[in-house]
Amino acid sequence: MLLEYFKKYIKISRNVSDSTVDHYITAINTINALLAKNNYPLKNVFSVSSHEELNDIKDYLNTNEEFIKKDTVGHRMYSVAFNHFYMFACEDKDFYTQKLDKLDMVIPKKIIAISNTWNRNKLISAQALEFAHYQCECDNEHKTFVAASNGKQYMEGHHLIPMKFQKDFSSSIDVYANIICLCPICHRLLHYGTSKEKGYNADRLFDVRKNRLINSGIDISRSDFKQLIGV
Repeated sequence: MLLEYFKKYIKISRNVSDSTVDHYITAINTINALLAKNNYPLKNVFSVSSHEELNDIKDYLNTNEEFIKKDTVGHRMYSVAFNHFYMFACEDKDFYTQKLDKLDMVIPKKIIAISNTWNRNKLISAQALEFAHYQCECDNEHKTFVAASNGKQYMEGHHLIPMKFQKDFSSSIDVYANIICLCPICHRLLHYGTSKEKGYNADRLFDVRKNRLINSGIDISRSDFKQLIGV
């Protein structure tokens, strides 16, 4: 998933050619091969699911002599490619808050075979909250508290179409378009509220996200959506 998003991000944010994008991907795949060769716990940069995991890889590469030598010989092409991905995943706040919807597209669904659960990525959720400016999308006047993790108003990511229904869709529903920024109260309302209250809020959110969902390969009617969430 992050691979597909990164390809589109780098083209939009850096205005580069397809061949340049391919060079970046090849460079990162070379890093993946090095991680696998050295039995690093996470063997694919594109499979990270948190800032912490990516920071650990960054620290590892900065102290790995084999990588440093390869990067020097390659005129820093590997570190440049990794830094572009790091920027996409962790640091490009302007893009998250202004252009994240530009990345909406069809993403293949992936299942975690070991646990037989559908894959979901914390980075995707974190970026979606940035795009919503940490405001509750049910009511932007709802206030919470400052989160110690990022210094922003505490909010939670909610899958408008719940992940348990992933099997009913041909593409991933763990995508930017399907993640809603909610305060804890509204989040719980959409999970545990009465059918009337839950339905009213879900209906409004569906109206706001319908076109973005379609752009992401999630084409569902209002009636089918309401049936899925039980309202």
